[in-house]
Amino acid sequence: MIDIERISPKAHRMAVYGEITPDDTAKFVAFAKAQNEAGEGGNILIDMVSMAGFSWAAVAEELAHVPALMQWLYRLDRIALVADEGWIRSMARLESALLPGVVYAVYDADEAEAARAWVLEESNRPHSGAVQARDKGTDVVVIELTGRLDRTEAENGLDLVRARLDMSGARKLMVVVRKWHGFDPDAALSTHVMQGKIELLARLDRYALVGGPGWLRQMADTFGPLVKPEVRSFADGEDAAALAWLRG
Repeated sequence: MIDIERISPKAHRMAVYGEITPDDTAKFVAFAKAQNEAGEGGNILIDMVSMAGFSWAAVAEELAHVPALMQWLYRLDRIALVADEGWIRSMARLESALLPGVVYAVYDADEAEAARAWVLEESNRPHSGAVQARDKGTDVVVIELTGRLDRTEAENGLDLVRARLDMSGARKLMVVVRKWHGFDPDAALSTHVMQGKIELLARLDRYALVGGPGWLRQMADTFGPLVKPEVRSFADGEDAAALAWLRG
């Protein structure tokens, strides 16, 4: 089932429940055509958390109306897609990369509020606020990462770390990863990010990584002996142990 509602004068929310059928696709196509005829663009929030699958007949129905759907897509200003299935998020990012001028902001289920804020234009960036500073004293800079890192947020995050180090004079850093949903590829390719990381390695005496996926902690432990600061990783929830090591 597909339910479409207007959530602001400029935004709609489309929620998908269960298996998508040809009737659901017909409803979606009718909505897109009505928007085209009215000359409306605006923003769309697509919630696919409760989607259970789709029929090939529904796909065929959608393919039969690609021109109208593409016309509607190119009218939109902001597109947010929320899904708990990784393959849906990956397909959305791929489609966004393949369609010139169309950008999907893709979110996991626990980021639904951020997605809604984006389409309601209550936030200026799709993934703003992913990097936050936490006050744990002046001798250690503590940064918490939640959600997904896009290029802007990664660059702003490094600027935040620099500012905190400058203000406190600290030479120890703890990064706590909570519900991390990865990073956009162009974040890793940013010259600002790469230069910032090199600068931080020269400034720090100790660096602790808390939480995050296993491969990220393994990378920290593997490359730690090769860089200037002492590096140690800690499992999720071991914040106190990480602080004790940094201060030891």
